[in-house]
Amino acid sequence: MKTLHFVLAGVLAFALVACCSCRKGKKNAKPLTETTWSLVEWNGQPFSAKDNYSLVFQKDEARFGGVGDCNSIMGEYTVSDKGRIELRSVASTRAFCPDQEREDAYIRDLEKIDSYRIDGDMLMLMRDGELLMVMEALPAQ
Repeated sequence: MKTLHFVLAGVLAFALVACCSCRKGKKNAKPLTETTWSLVEWNGQPFSAKDNYSLVFQKDEARFGGVGDCNSIMGEYTVSDKGRIELRSVASTRAFCPDQEREDAYIRDLEKIDSYRIDGDMLMLMRDGELLMVMEALPAQ
């Protein structure tokens, strides 16, 4: 009987996670590179990027760029098999932003990421199997 309860609890937990509005992935996965990814969830909390907090991974140069609160962000990345990713040499321009502490925390968290997964138009960025950020693909312009 306890086994049945654990199985039912697992199914219920999966259903709740799958129904989360931020994980509304579609069958056709967006590519990691050349897609503009906008932050929609950070440390388990919904996040409103308001045209900021985005990343674009370049296809041929193993570099990425983006925007924090008000600064441009750039760096290098390496992708290996099984969803492993490493963001290195993360840097930014140095304008003083209205929410500089949040941008600094964002940059520190980018450097912690060690894996990713794409589900439709959602990019999940993780560290040690824990979800740090969820980013949504912006429509092509």
